[in-house]
Amino acid sequence: MYRYLFILSFFALPAVAGEESDIPMSRGEMLYRNHCIECHQQQIHWREALIAKDLDGIEREVRRWQDAIGMKWSEEEIQDVSRYLNRTYYLY
Repeated sequence: MYRYLFILSFFALPAVAGEESDIPMSRGEMLYRNHCIECHQQQIHWREALIAKDLDGIEREVRRWQDAIGMKWSEEEIQDVSRYLNRTYYLY
């Protein structure tokens, strides 16, 4: 019986592992990857002297930089990018 469970789990593993790559990106992640990642590699989010100390700080920085590059994002887009950054790097 255990041999059959092992064989079944062996064949099911690739299906489970492949599911992660099928998860669609959030709008915040897409905006960040398309407009910000060019200048902001991961190291900027891990540096010791973080400017953003909370979620509001992340939103202020996202708003400031999208304005600086002329993106004219909506408030919802700014919040989406801020939430993505918080989930991915900051965890506030």
